Amino acid sequence: MPSITEAELTRAIERTLVARGKMPAPEARPVARMVLGYFGADDTVLDNKLSSDDRDRFYQLEEEGLLTSEEEDATVSRGKTWRIHYWLLKKARIRDVGQGGEAPPTDEAEAVYRSIRESDWNRNASSRSPPKP
Repeated sequence: MPSITEAELTRAIERTLVARGKMPAPEARPVARMVLGYFGADDTVLDNKLSSDDRDRFYQLEEEGLLTSEEEDATVSRGKTWRIHYWLLKKARIRDVGQGGEAPPTDEAEAVYRSIRESDWNRNASSRSPPKP
């Protein structure tokens, strides 16, 4: 699958994190640029290459389904096992979200909350009917 462009990732971030109020709109392009800077032409990036702040952004993008993380065990000298964590771009999801209007819900709970009307969230006592005896 062809590489993700900065414009595609920026649109996907705008339609997920920005649209849900989890990131200010002016940060979308710099975050996309930062993410693609780590990946370059590769589809994976080692977790230990990330700064702490950048790792936090990667986790935000993972929550939106734009990135995913995996791990594998590798045996090194003297039989010691190391666990290697790495990140992958979810290119198909990034493209789908970037081309669509609104990002599809990433889980069932979110879908339920989005389906509840604003008026149903109103806790004003005058708008509720009294409990039945």
